[in-house]
Amino acid sequence: MTTSPLFHPVARRLMAWAALILAMIACSPVQADITFDGFTRFIFEGSQKQLPVIIVNQSDEPALVQVKLDWGNKAPTEALPMAVTKPLLLIPANGKASTGVLYQGLGLPDDRESFLLLKVLQVPKKATDSNAMALALQHNLKLFYRPTLPGSPEDAVDQLRWSASAAGGYEAHNASPYYLTLTEVALRDRSGAACGQVIDHLMIAPFSHYALPANGCDKPAAQVAYAFISDAGLPHPRQSDLTF
Repeated sequence: MTTSPLFHPVARRLMAWAALILAMIACSPVQADITFDGFTRFIFEGSQKQLPVIIVNQSDEPALVQVKLDWGNKAPTEALPMAVTKPLLLIPANGKASTGVLYQGLGLPDDRESFLLLKVLQVPKKATDSNAMALALQHNLKLFYRPTLPGSPEDAVDQLRWSASAAGGYEAHNASPYYLTLTEVALRDRSGAACGQVIDHLMIAPFSHYALPANGCDKPAAQVAYAFISDAGLPHPRQSDLTF
């Protein structure tokens, strides 16, 4: 007689673990609803000495949050030239609190943007149930330091050049001092049909290029369709021709 898979010892252990995890999640303290006063990214202009950051608690419970900075694209061992004025905030229920990012003007390039992360960690309440698991939720928001630069991000995306590469694929060339954030990047053939892999999110650093995968394109691509993310965090559809 064969044993039903549901009564196999390994299956029983897996089911027990799954039930325990579901019970722990169900008993977890509810996280406060944290927003950032309408911002999804932050721009620190070179003319500023301090960048204000307002954190909104939309929950009926007070929220304790920890705020810190990190490099967006560098090794974490390199010292950060910026600091947070209030790294720990207790935000009242349905209230707001503010902190700030300080920069004294030394340590970051003045000929291009710098990319950092503003990390906001919601510190969970201590669980009263011994079987409960407190889950901490961390928000990672993009922070760009922007010194006085020629043009604008909109000018930069207009000048973004897309071309065929020597390796047989395609490349995006950003000759501007701005970080360019793009979404839904898709190649199109000469008939306008989409081909290849769609890139959900792409950020091209200043004075750099990015290789686009062309897998799945049976015909040579002729255009690139994408959306440019503005300082306000809004997508703006664009379409560019490929040069050869």
